[in-house]
Amino acid sequence: MGAPTRTWSVSKKTKKPGAGEVVFATFECPECGHKFRTSIKDEPKGELSIKGMAEKIKGIEGELTNTLKNLREKLKTLGTERSNLILEIDELKKMAEAKADALESEIGMLREEVKSLKQLLGVGEIDT
Repeated sequence: MGAPTRTWSVSKKTKKPGAGEVVFATFECPECGHKFRTSIKDEPKGELSIKGMAEKIKGIEGELTNTLKNLREKLKTLGTERSNLILEIDELKKMAEAKADALESEIGMLREEVKSLKQLLGVGEIDT
């Protein structure tokens, strides 16, 4: 079961002071797609103390710190990959330019060879 698709809270209607709230959520089954509703929290209103809230905040802070650390590592990895790709692209460009130059010189040599063969055979001027 994944994350809820929707959540909402409902106050308990009792005569007891500090009765609290019930938090409901809608979930969807990943296999069949069936949606169902269930309660996920049942907290009395007055029981959430400052100490409890501080613990929750520390837990959230720890999670955020881990997330930030992971994101920094991913950014560093992506920066390294980017640098490597730029170097590889530059090498490929140089190789392509070298091949193009080699082909141009080979074409020039072939044209000269065709010209000399035509002169030997007495065919005439080369059409260029």
